[in-house]
Amino acid sequence: MAERGSEWVTFLRVLAILKRLMQGPATGQALIQSVLDLVGADAYPSAPSARSAAFKHDRESLKHRLGASYFFDSDQRVYILTDPGPFGRVSFSPEMLRALALLSRQYDNETGNLAGVRPLVQQLISWLPPEARRSVETASPSLLLDFGQDVDRGEISRNVWERVNLAVKQQRKLTFHYLSPRRADRTPMYHELAPLNLQFQEGHWYLRGYSLNTGWSGETPFLRFRLNYILDDERLSVSPQKVETHHRCPPRFVVHYQLMPEVGRGEISYRFPEMQITRHEDGSAEIRAVTDDVWQAARTLLSYGEACIVLGGAELRREMERRVKQMAKNYGFYHEGF
Repeated sequence: MAERGSEWVTFLRVLAILKRLMQGPATGQALIQSVLDLVGADAYPSAPSARSAAFKHDRESLKHRLGASYFFDSDQRVYILTDPGPFGRVSFSPEMLRALALLSRQYDNETGNLAGVRPLVQQLISWLPPEARRSVETASPSLLLDFGQDVDRGEISRNVWERVNLAVKQQRKLTFHYLSPRRADRTPMYHELAPLNLQFQEGHWYLRGYSLNTGWSGETPFLRFRLNYILDDERLSVSPQKVETHHRCPPRFVVHYQLMPEVGRGEISYRFPEMQITRHEDGSAEIRAVTDDVWQAARTLLSYGEACIVLGGAELRREMERRVKQMAKNYGFYHEGF
């Protein structure tokens, strides 16, 4: 191996860190170990202070030389990659991109042995260059209809896509009008956002970040926006103002639910971070985990139907009760005191 302090070894260390982060969140020690495994036992100095300084230098190089983006989750003490940068992205042929678009819809709600297809596809899509990602999201409707999938085919404006990506990559304040279908009056709402990342989930692109204009006291609320509901109008703008989010952490809500024996006896899908599964003698299973999106967590658990009972936490339980009551009302079963 080349001399430890050489530019070549430093470059290899940064590549090793990028490779490990592309596999998922990792502690600092896990990143250092991946460097030692890939580059060599002498890749880092043995002295703790010197090793720490070299590791810090490598993290800075990952951002400023390789163009990757990551943040440190202080609660879980892990580094999380948000953009692999130009050297970490993968390139696929047009045929492969179309196949990826089909897979993202076809296996959107699978469980059991096929439950791992969706996170795999979403991970692959997150590694694509921005333009290729956009082509997957806006794939031909006729191509998707072959699978009979009822998925949204709304178009994401090229201007919206480019400005959102720029704001995320450069950590700049983003302003925009958002036309949510939840608003009966169809009035666009104005938002100012400190963007955290873009997430491809269940066939759609979402922008996640921290609101800068809600007027709430205390913690800045963490929000999620579907990209094709962001309007391409005069309010869409990337500000020169930097709004770094690396010091902020998404909220953590408790997820606590029970799966009935007909589901709990089988293979249980890992749908949430930090899942802990307790199996009971009757075949049921009790799961504890966390989420940063109560709305999406409730939607996921509703897919189990009557085979799932949400026990907590408080926010998720309230959301599930609200949805179940509204569903009962829609079907004519709801009455006061339900």
